[in-house]
Amino acid sequence: MRLLVLLFFISFLSSAATNEPLQTQLIEMAELDQLLRNQLGEAGWDKAPKELRAQLSKVDHDNTEALKAILSDRQWFTEKEVGRDGISAAFLIIQHSPDKQFQENMLPILKNSYLNNEGVSGQEVALLTDRVLIHMNKAQIYGTQAEIKNGEVTFMPISDKDLVDKRRAEMNMPPMEYYKKLLETMYGIKDHPEIDLN
Repeated sequence: MRLLVLLFFISFLSSAATNEPLQTQLIEMAELDQLLRNQLGEAGWDKAPKELRAQLSKVDHDNTEALKAILSDRQWFTEKEVGRDGISAAFLIIQHSPDKQFQENMLPILKNSYLNNEGVSGQEVALLTDRVLIHMNKAQIYGTQAEIKNGEVTFMPISDKDLVDKRRAEMNMPPMEYYKKLLETMYGIKDHPEIDLN
């Protein structure tokens, strides 16, 4: 009986441990995503070579298909299993996926993870919520989605704009004014010395 209990305990411990190969796979997928997006940013999003854009589209597609395959026999990940970095990496792949239906299907799952404090952040839920709403031709609610038009950050329509900073605060996000400065700094549109990207 003692051996059986011990085996069960060891099995439980190993199942609660980090799945390092899975964590590494997710992080490497997200790192490639970020590497290409950084290269696009340096080249200028509206001036970047077609080859670089095509490469990014392929990576977004391949990352989506790989993540779908990983999720084919499960719903989502736990923070214990892949760490906060693994959760963020998986989120990033969903956020940048060209598959709008996949994003829509994953949104309630990510919301649930956030509400249960299982690794997804409020900001990540807000970003995906707005992305899905924009795809559905609806106004966003957290003001996370913007375009660069004629060298200016232009936010897509926001529902009840007067309340957007209140909604952002509820998700532990900075006010719109700061977010706009952050985007301007990230995309090299304006220099805001108070914004630290590191």
